Amino acid sequence: MYRLEVVTPTGVVFSGENIFQTVINTADGEIGILENHMLLLTNILPGKLRIEKEGGEVEEYAVTYGTIDITGDKVIALVEEAYKLDEIDIKKEKQLLEEAEENLSKEGLSEEEQKRYEKQKFRAETLLNLAKVSR
Repeated sequence: MYRLEVVTPTGVVFSGENIFQTVINTADGEIGILENHMLLLTNILPGKLRIEKEGGEVEEYAVTYGTIDITGDKVIALVEEAYKLDEIDIKKEKQLLEEAEENLSKEGLSEEEQKRYEKQKFRAETLLNLAKVSR
């Protein structure tokens, strides 16, 4: 068992001891973190964060971009945003998706703008899909 913290710029979303497993989407693919996981620092991509506690209790969140730091008996996920699956603002995500698609259709975008709108589109699509599955 290990300690897990999920932190956003607005504060701690989850903090708990006796975590059996954490499953999260990273730049290297989906990973499952068990006790005594190798040291790892990697980027988090938008997706579902599944926290399995001792005794079988499960909590799930939708998270956006961030970083996860695994250091033996402690795991810290620093993410831009984290929501309970049933708290995803569908209206907001649809608006962000439409905005991203509209901007991506424009001519003459810089490479930086292209990447920013692609990230926004991926984030919104992922959160909308997670909201659909949870309802």
